[in-house]
Amino acid sequence: MRYRVPFVAAITCCAASLTVPAFAADFTDLADAADDKDDLIDETYDGFDFVIEPQFVMDFGSATITREAACVPSAADLVGEASQDFERSNPRLEINPERCSEAKIVDNNEAAFERKTMTLNIALKAGIYKDLELRLNVPYVFSDVRGLKYADGVNAANSSIDPSPERIARDSEAAFGDGPAPVTDLEFFSTYRYFDLDSEFIEVERGGFADPTIGVWWAPFNDYRDDTKATLAVGMDWLIPMAPIRKADNDAVGGGVHDLKWTIASSKRFDIIEPYFGLQYVLGLAAPNSPIKQIDKGNDGQVFIAPPQRGEITIGTEFIPYENVADGSRYSIDLQFRFGYTSEGRDYTPLSDHMGRSDCSGKSLSEVLSSDIECAWVAQQPSNAPFFGGDPSPIYDLTRVPAGENPEFGNYDGISTVESYGSYAGRLGFLLQPSQYFQLKAHVQLKHEQEHMLTNARTGRDVDDSLETTNDSTVDLQGPDSELEKNPVFNPTYDGTGRRFRVQEYNTWSIFITAALKF
Repeated sequence: MRYRVPFVAAITCCAASLTVPAFAADFTDLADAADDKDDLIDETYDGFDFVIEPQFVMDFGSATITREAACVPSAADLVGEASQDFERSNPRLEINPERCSEAKIVDNNEAAFERKTMTLNIALKAGIYKDLELRLNVPYVFSDVRGLKYADGVNAANSSIDPSPERIARDSEAAFGDGPAPVTDLEFFSTYRYFDLDSEFIEVERGGFADPTIGVWWAPFNDYRDDTKATLAVGMDWLIPMAPIRKADNDAVGGGVHDLKWTIASSKRFDIIEPYFGLQYVLGLAAPNSPIKQIDKGNDGQVFIAPPQRGEITIGTEFIPYENVADGSRYSIDLQFRFGYTSEGRDYTPLSDHMGRSDCSGKSLSEVLSSDIECAWVAQQPSNAPFFGGDPSPIYDLTRVPAGENPEFGNYDGISTVESYGSYAGRLGFLLQPSQYFQLKAHVQLKHEQEHMLTNARTGRDVDDSLETTNDSTVDLQGPDSELEKNPVFNPTYDGTGRRFRVQEYNTWSIFITAALKF
């Protein structure tokens, strides 16, 4: 005998986590064991339940990447001695009264983002005792393709991601003259080449085994046993970071994060409908070898060192127009809505793969200042640089690099501080169960993520006066106190106000096809 229990989607459809939700109420139909053990009647005794549930998932996501820029109504608003420096340090300056009636920050379209994934999830569920279930999910990613191209109306002449060589040379000469760029004047230059863009999508493809999930679920109440009560289910799932972690120099898909998921859900059957409701909380803990970590143990300026936390509310109803309890056949329709929240934290973004594979990686400081000034964005993030002796250590103040030293800057790790955001998803599903031993399920889902900053690191944090060389209440970005207070992952070229990247119009269509074999 099998029992329906309610569910809040314990596994998100986002390929970033690489696990996916199955058919709502049926997904939490717990595999049990030793059912009716007390009377041992052959017709009703069910000593063992085991389910094999392969699921094929296709995701199609798209979004627009925008970037902040300063806007003033007219050139007359740029007055005073600082006006020239302001224009030099803001090459994306908008002078347009239609976009701003007063000086403000606006968002300019920069790139179009596209993501296509194909994933096979193999879920195994086994009954332990009564309504107690052990489950395991092993995902294999056939293809995870992320592409970026110029947004409509953007090209090398006006892009702030991949500008033309002519623009770089012109702006460099205007800022520094015809000689090498002084370290102290880097703040006046912002015509950087972050990565290559074109009018067609430039794609990065990944694949392979993703992180598996193991979980235990229990239904202390079941309305089949006692129809005076609603079914209540509680579960804990652990996503284990066993797969190779995705990095700039590989094609792996592992996230490098332990996801601990707690779910509580409830449902009640009324004739041919079964409404359900659930809550889920996910705590992410970075693995020891994850790039999501505290960069420098002796620095107090890194504000966020952990991945985001997530919460989700699920409401839905399963409609069962036909069900035959005797032979186990049933056919149903499921309608579900999910509302999620993701906190601020360190994470991968739609920009990660392309920035991580930028040609600017591995440049030395002298190369940046003399011939590759467009790559100066790499040098301005402290954590991108190794220590002069070879041991990894941030360089907090380029003006204090010892004479004769020429540090080489490493690869961007793809992790940035992502702003908090909400998400909404709607799903329609169909279940065909010709017998109690086989199910075929299909559903489609549309998920929308609210617009949010992709690069939102703080400059740092002020430490106690007793620890400072110069007692003050500000974050020191240069000088001896910068090693204590400057955020090692803060990059002024894209984390600074007026230069941050944002994702907008992020929508993902997902198609799920599932076959379940029950024993």
